Amino acid sequence: MDPRLRAAVDTSLAWYDDVFALHAIPTQVDGGLWWALCPPPPWHSGVKTTEPGVGVDRVLAVHEHGAVADSFGDLDLAPYGFTVLVDATLVHHLPLDEPPSGLLHGWTVVRDAGLLAEWNRAYDYAGVLLPAVLDRPAFTVLARHVRGALAGGAVVHRGARPDIVGLSNTWSATSAEVDHAEVLAIVGVLHPASSVTDFAQGADLGAMVAAGYAPLGPQRVWVRQEG
Repeated sequence: MDPRLRAAVDTSLAWYDDVFALHAIPTQVDGGLWWALCPPPPWHSGVKTTEPGVGVDRVLAVHEHGAVADSFGDLDLAPYGFTVLVDATLVHHLPLDEPPSGLLHGWTVVRDAGLLAEWNRAYDYAGVLLPAVLDRPAFTVLARHVRGALAGGAVVHRGARPDIVGLSNTWSATSAEVDHAEVLAIVGVLHPASSVTDFAQGADLGAMVAAGYAPLGPQRVWVRQEG
């Protein structure tokens, strides 16, 4: 397996571990599968593959809550009433050769609960990043302001490996698209020696590849209509 793909999947799993711990939701991992023992927070799956080639029967055996994150894009859950909600690609970027010396103009680290609440409302992420996230050093929530108004953001997460960080939830509140080179520069300031992993789809994937990210492989999210 491409070590960059392995790193991207492991970094995503570390995010899940820490987000679910933030919500005090117990989880289990065994035989290439990770799953939650209670309903997941918004926008998160309840089951996640951690190795390729996991059997569909095993996924169905542990699936109780939410969506299924197909980390290697090799599941076929359609015969069991699931549809693909997200059809994305995992990406990887090497550390920048010369990161900036400080955060770029307009960007700040979110350090207070009031700004975090505003960030969550603007991004439709309420109920995910709880106020306690501000006390957890693995997470860095970033906000971008334009003329004093919140105009975008991102989250950087460090898992167990010091040489890799996960970038996620990058957004813009304006009609302007996310400047992925700018966001990479911000990550470079915070973690200058770390590679960056993320996932994207559609036009956003093309923009990230144009910014120097290498596409690695598919990541899909399957959902099943209940009732």
